[in-house]
Order: sequence, then structure tokens, then C-alpha cells
Amino acid sequence: MGSGRDKRKKVKGKVPGKGAEKTAKKTEKNSEKSTRRVERKAVGGEDDIDALLAQFKLKDAQVDEVRVLEGKAPTARVYASFVPLPSQKENEVLLFGGEWYDADRDKTHVYAEIFVYNTDKDSWRQVVSPNGPLPRTSHQAVIHKGYMYVFGGEFTSLNQEKFRHYSDLWRLSLADWRWEQLPSKGGPSARSGHRMAVYKNTLLLFGGFFDTGRETKYYNDLWAFSIEELKWEALGPQPGQPAPSARGGCQLAAAGDSLYLFGGYSVLKAEPQGEGSLAKRKAKDEDNGKGVTHDDIWCLDLKSHQWERVKKAGMAPGARTSFGMVTHKRRAVLFGGILDREGQGDKLYSELFNELYQFNFDSRRWFPMVVRPPRKQQQQQQAARQEDGAEASDSGDSGTAGSQPQHGQQPQEGIRGAAAAAAVDSGEAEQQEEAKLPPRVSPEMHAILQKAMADKSSAFHRAAVRIQSRYRGYVVRKAYTAYRLGGQISELLYSPATYGIDLSAKDMIKPRARASPMMTVLKNTLWMWGGTVEIETADVNLDDMWSLELNKLDGWRCVKENSMGEEAFKDISTDEEDSSSSDSDG
Repeated sequence: MGSGRDKRKKVKGKVPGKGAEKTAKKTEKNSEKSTRRVERKAVGGEDDIDALLAQFKLKDAQVDEVRVLEGKAPTARVYASFVPLPSQKENEVLLFGGEWYDADRDKTHVYAEIFVYNTDKDSWRQVVSPNGPLPRTSHQAVIHKGYMYVFGGEFTSLNQEKFRHYSDLWRLSLADWRWEQLPSKGGPSARSGHRMAVYKNTLLLFGGFFDTGRETKYYNDLWAFSIEELKWEALGPQPGQPAPSARGGCQLAAAGDSLYLFGGYSVLKAEPQGEGSLAKRKAKDEDNGKGVTHDDIWCLDLKSHQWERVKKAGMAPGARTSFGMVTHKRRAVLFGGILDREGQGDKLYSELFNELYQFNFDSRRWFPMVVRPPRKQQQQQQAARQEDGAEASDSGDSGTAGSQPQHGQQPQEGIRGAAAAAAVDSGEAEQQEEAKLPPRVSPEMHAILQKAMADKSSAFHRAAVRIQSRYRGYVVRKAYTAYRLGGQISELLYSPATYGIDLSAKDMIKPRARASPMMTVLKNTLWMWGGTVEIETADVNLDDMWSLELNKLDGWRCVKENSMGEEAFKDISTDEEDSSSSDSDG
């Protein structure tokens, strides 16, 4: 028998299935088996997360090399990461992941796409890189020394009935766009809505939440990942020491050896909550717990890892979550956010913000950031006032609407943030006393407000009705004093934030109020992309782009308008109002 085997070898050479050939065939066979398993998993319904992720893996397996698609821009989405690329030649921002809520079909789509935006050329490109993270939203990403680090996040089924949270850590090489999964053993548990920052060669992670569908757990733990040792370390909270309460949706700002934390959201009683559809989140709040939106600020000493609660000083923003906050020089810059309030009965409604604040790291004080109209617009407004004044003089009109300020007076361009806080000229005070105007409101602005209020279809009128139905007494007076708003005491209290109306300069453009704006700073310019708004009961994801020179504050610049256009927002609002009217009539 032995000789027979030897003869066969001599006649036919090597026996098939041995050596390198055998290994190659075995590898190919195992690959085919793996593909068939994935294909079987990919067969499932819209709420089968395993099937949805298997479908993504099949599609990703078809990509065998990195490709760059010039001119390919992202569609509207929210809860993506938006981080600056380190480059001395180009000003670029990297966008990864996120989700888009299709309001027409009530479906949520989650992405794993990479896009790069060049701010100098106003151009997008998509980078297609294989073997990367699964689609995710509400994750966190930071840039450090040529890599983007991504941790956690969640994947949701199309109907948002099931969630899967991640505890994996990835890094993307910015040199060749290759993904690499890093060790996650001994690190943070799976979560979404957490926040990350970089300190020297360490990634810092705080908070977040985990939603099983039956219960939600919020975290206030603090973690550090050594980039040099590729190892996680738990830093707190330390027993018996003060620390922020558990939360998600806050923001972090690193300054020297300190890390500041502000705001966020948590629930006193466990309830399913994700950074997905705002309407579904609130519905679950009602059934499973009371939501708490935070307005506290904390400072972490990065050497001792001790938390300290910072006393609120200056004109601080109110409680909010899902806002944007970035670091610029020795300050943190905050924009937007959302606050859920209780309305009549057991109903909740969302208040969106478009205020701009700064927190000074040295004085530990909050200040409102007053954005001035661009110089060209100021000149146009001044010319218009002069023309109005000339016409009033020719007609013998002695009214104040077109009159020019006397020497030593500041020109009135609406209710300016800084000017409103200044003392009112004695002559103007007498005019206001005679007209019985609110303090620090010019007759010119009062006339504008009265005219706007006369139109019941205007945003001003809707805002006044909304505010008057919910705010009374001390709360109204306190907020009026803080924000220096015009009109009667109970009018227009929160309307600038709610409806995107800026009274600091009547015709100056600015971003509409929104939650979860994606923000970053390149050199001295703030860049903001997208976010989400709630118009009545409809959630709308945005894809507009804005920029603001932080050194000059000379007006917001709209780089790109929303794809759906402003008319679509009006249509949604009108449809919702008509629906509400029909329900009330019935």
C-alpha cells in the first residue's frame, strides 16, 4: 500500500490539498461559510437589529480599498461627530456617523459614512474606507496626533423599537484613512450620549446612558484611555467625594489642567431614552419617569481627579441638553440646545434655543455673546434711518421713529444685548414714561412689536400666545429682567429662542433655534452644521452650514441653506396648526 501511494505521488506530483494550496482553499471555504452565515442573518424585519447590521457587513465586504469621492456631500443628519482635521495648509472638518429621521415614513436611518468638508473651498468629499465601525449615532469622536478616536454610540432599528449600544473603541488614520479597532477590555460599558475630551496623551470619557428597551441607566463615571499604553483606567466617581449626577447630553471643555462640564439630561426613574426622535423620547418620559434637564457646571482637576461644583456667576444660560459647545482660546462657546417643559395637563413641549454664550475659564463667569450686524449691513441700516428721518422732517412729523440720536446717545438698532443693559438716557426715559413703555424699550421698537403683534399669523403673535398661556408672575418678571426683551411684560418672553427671531438687529440673519448642532472651531472661526428642530410635533433634521468669526462677532454667515428650504418649515407648522384646530373643533 505504501508503494502505491508513492507511485501516485510520482505520477501526479503533489497530492492536492496540502501545503499553501490547502491553506488557500480552506481560507476560501471558511470565507464562503462566513458569507453564507451573514446572508442568513441579513434576512429579517425592520426591527431585527442583527439582520440590519448583517446587511451592512455584506455591503462593506464589497469594498476592498479606500476610495475618495470628490464632491459627494452628506445628507441631513444629526448626532454625528464633527471634528477639525489637524492641518497647516487646509481648513477641513471631518464628519462621521449620525442618524436621519424620515418624518414622512417615520423611519430612522443610522450611518457609518465619513465626509470631509473644506471650509476654504466650500466643498465636500466622501471617504469610503473598509473594515470600519458599524453604523452608529450619539457616539463621540476626538482628534489627536493624526488619528480620530471613536468610542461607543448606538444603533437603532428603523422603527426605533430596538437599540444596540456599543462599547468598542476605534481609531482612523488621517494619513491613509484606514480603520483600526483598539482594545476595549476593562473599559467603559456600552453607552450613548457620553462625552469625550483630550488631555495630553489621554482620552477622557464621562457619563452617557444605556437603554435596554425596558429600562435606561445613566452614568456619571469618569474614564481615561492611555494612547501610549492602549489601556483604560477608571477614575471615578470617588466614594465620598462630590461629583456631577449621572446624565447624558452634557458638554465638556478642556482648559489647561481643568475639565469643565455643563448641562445635560437624565431621568429620575428609568425610562427608554436615546438621542433619537425627540417626540418618542418625551412620550417615554411620561410613561416611565420624570426627565431632569441640568444647568449646573462642574470643574475636574485633571491632576487630582477631584470634582468641584462651580458657582453660577454672570448671565448664565438656562437648563438645557443637546446643545453645542466648543473651546476657543480661554473660553467655551455655547449655542442652541433644548429644554422640555410641562404644559397644560400632562403635556410636554420643547423649547429650542439659538442664544450664544461664552464661559470664561479664568473668571469662571458666563457672558452673553452679542453678535453685531456686519459693517455693510450697519451702513445700510444707518442710511435707511437717515432717509426716514429726512422724510419725517419734510412732512413735519415730530415722531421718534425716524429721528437720529443726539450727540452722546447710542443709535437704537432694536434691543441690543449690551445696550439694553446700559442706563437709559433721561430724555428717553421721560418719553417711555409718557408712553408707558416697558423699561429700556425704545418707542421705535415698541411700534415694531405692536405692528407685528397685530398680525395673528406672525411668529410674534404665536409666541406671545404660547408664553402667556404658560408663564405668570415672578417667572415672567425674572426672565424679562434677565433677557431685556421688548413688548409688554408678558409678551415675547422666550420667542427669540423658540422661533429664531433676533431682536438685537431686526434684519440680521442668524441660525434658527435647534438641538444638537454640530460645531467646531478652525483657527478663529466657529463652524456649525445641521442639528434638529421640532416644529409642533414634527422632528426635522437640518443640513444648513453657518460660520461666525469669534474674534469679530460681526454677524453670522449662512454658507448653505437647508435643502428643504424655509417654506417647508412654514408648511409643516401650518399643517400642524390646522390639525390641532380640527382636533379642538371636534
